[in-house]
Amino acid sequence: MKGVHNVETPKYNREQILKNIEESRLARESSNFDQYLAKEKFQKTLMSMEPMDRQRYLQWHKYAEAGISPSDRVRVLEISETAPKIKMIDGMNQQSVFKNIEAIDKEINPRPKPERYLHPDYLEAHKHQFDNGAIKIQRFMPQEGGFNNGAIGSPKDHVAFVMPKDVGETLIDISKGNPRLLEDLLGLHPGDFGDAPVAIDIPYDSIKNLKVPSGNEASAFKGYWKPGGRTYPGNMPEAVIDEVPWGEFTIRKLGGD
Repeated sequence: MKGVHNVETPKYNREQILKNIEESRLARESSNFDQYLAKEKFQKTLMSMEPMDRQRYLQWHKYAEAGISPSDRVRVLEISETAPKIKMIDGMNQQSVFKNIEAIDKEINPRPKPERYLHPDYLEAHKHQFDNGAIKIQRFMPQEGGFNNGAIGSPKDHVAFVMPKDVGETLIDISKGNPRLLEDLLGLHPGDFGDAPVAIDIPYDSIKNLKVPSGNEASAFKGYWKPGGRTYPGNMPEAVIDEVPWGEFTIRKLGGD
């Protein structure tokens, strides 16, 4: 019929189609396309979370990558879950206040004291976490008459960052004293504890002037301190105390020889 053309039915080569599919799969794998999609999904999941949930989610995955068992991961997360919940002075928004405090350059202007934004009830509850004493894990073995005259604390401002004794004992038990695992648990850089860290056990009677850190301390490093009395990113309870003189604490070796 005039004006009508015969259209040839397309011919499909099954082997060629399968070959194309396989080549496409190999191309995706070689370009890490699947990893890209997984990463994109992971990032979207994170962005949809509240900041605290996001931090908890990231820590869970970090602990898994470090080889910490699911049951021990739960034990670690329970530390932050059961610790006193941060409570602000009435009328203050935690997220905006904390963001403003973190933005302050402490070398130019001092950050505000925690009493100016944290509720008295929270400050009291935070303090009672140390009723059984405190622990400080550090790289170097103190020596009588040695660095800082053997005292535990920074020679710059004479205060020490510490964690509650039961928290420290839990982390030591989970890590078995392995310095790399302890670094992961506390959110530190690999190698910060060296190969043979020590635990400094500080009895309650040796704890003086315990406070929620203000962020003005010499050891409150940018990116590793946040307001509220929790480590970052580990989210473990922490406080600062006056440096502890030699003879008022005991020392335990944790890793290495």
